[in-house]
Amino acid sequence: MAQRRDSGEGGWLIGPTWLYVAAAIVIFTAAAAVAIVQATSSDEAAEPQPAQPSAIAEAQQAAPTDAEPAVAAQPQPADEAAAQSEPAQSQQQELAQQEEPAVNETEEPAQAAQPEVEAQPAVPEQSAPAPGAGNPLRGFVIPIAGACITEFPGHLPGSPRTYRNDGIHEGIDFYQWASCTTVDYATEVLAAKAGLVIRADVDYVDITPADWDRFIAAGWEGEEILDELRGRQVYIDHGRGIVTRYAHLSAIAVGVAAGITVEQGQVIGYAGESGQQEVYANPGTDIHLHFEIRVGDGWLGEGESPEAARSLYLQAFGLAD
Repeated sequence: MAQRRDSGEGGWLIGPTWLYVAAAIVIFTAAAAVAIVQATSSDEAAEPQPAQPSAIAEAQQAAPTDAEPAVAAQPQPADEAAAQSEPAQSQQQELAQQEEPAVNETEEPAQAAQPEVEAQPAVPEQSAPAPGAGNPLRGFVIPIAGACITEFPGHLPGSPRTYRNDGIHEGIDFYQWASCTTVDYATEVLAAKAGLVIRADVDYVDITPADWDRFIAAGWEGEEILDELRGRQVYIDHGRGIVTRYAHLSAIAVGVAAGITVEQGQVIGYAGESGQQEVYANPGTDIHLHFEIRVGDGWLGEGESPEAARSLYLQAFGLAD
């Protein structure tokens, strides 16, 4: 059998052995070089790199300085910058308005800003109060329209009434022959001033001859008899202690009763002769109105002469000079 030669011919290797050894050395050297290059690249990547512009901006935003706010240095997109600039401009405008108030060139804007005010109705002019309006003994009207104040002493306050046990007349009588006007059963009696009716004899019954005899037998004494002699009556309270009395009425006006309020000049009754002897002895011959202004527990003109008392009534009716 033939032997293999050291020249390397034959076997599974093609060519000389040294060629394979050289190739292996080259491959190993190349691999080592590649490994060294990769290791060098890794070390360089680990070293710090110079900061980029965007990184610098982020660092400034994270740590702002006193000289320049970070917000101003941070670059922003155009839309966001515009959105943030609008509130800033609005705040600047508000500050400018507070520091320097706007001056209106015309008055029209200021007037337009004011709320509308509804037109108020014109206040009617009021006439000056009548002289003595604050005096409770002023401002009366004569209780019979068109009548005058009699000058006959027997019809005035203070006139003696000897047949009444030396009594005194306490008011004014309005008879036709002495009062400048007609006075009969149809003559209206008026409220001399507004007030509250405190008495109205709507159920009054005329006196009889027996009643008259009773008065004589009693000597005309007592307030009850004097009240009967005044016949059918109405009293009106005007406040402040002032009351007016209307006596000898033939009738009381419909609707007038105690507790109602009447106006000045309102019809409250009609002239007559109730409470007098003539009402049954000679009807129609003593028709008149007896009128009194009461002051507290007394009457107007009390303690005065008939002439002085007449003057006080003229003042009450506004007829004094």
